[in-house]
Amino acid sequence: MRSLLDRVVGGVLALILGVMTILVFASVVLRYVMNSPVTWSEELASLLFAWITFVGAFVGFRSRSHIAIDTLVVFLPRTARRAIGRMADVVVLCVLGLFVWQGVRLCVTTWGLEFPAMEISRGYLYLSLPLGASLMIVAVVEHWRDARRTPGADDASRERRP
Repeated sequence: MRSLLDRVVGGVLALILGVMTILVFASVVLRYVMNSPVTWSEELASLLFAWITFVGAFVGFRSRSHIAIDTLVVFLPRTARRAIGRMADVVVLCVLGLFVWQGVRLCVTTWGLEFPAMEISRGYLYLSLPLGASLMIVAVVEHWRDARRTPGADDASRERRP
């Protein structure tokens, strides 16, 4: 069963994708058919693209469907695989923590800057980085929690899907 977080994130991503599709299509039609370009459409499309990238990365991260190189790890005993998986998760948590920290700093730094056509803060663009990284931290913590509740779930969740 999908959690509330999965449904909310899925709905937000579907909404962003729909808005981006309509926006880009309308922008092309207005620019090349009506000869009346919309000046803010490129800025909004890039803003939405950043959000769909970082929030969408959470979806792949949560389902462990990102690319992984496990050529040597699959030949190790279960305890060694589990230990290496935990070490990898710790490294990932450190990197995600760095993303959150630097993303917040970037938001604060750019909050006073505006997109020229939309006249909104550029901080909204960079806010997608700490939010997406925070969601991925939640996913790592949930993987750890699930692995503690169900022995062997840690190994099964790391297996590649066809």
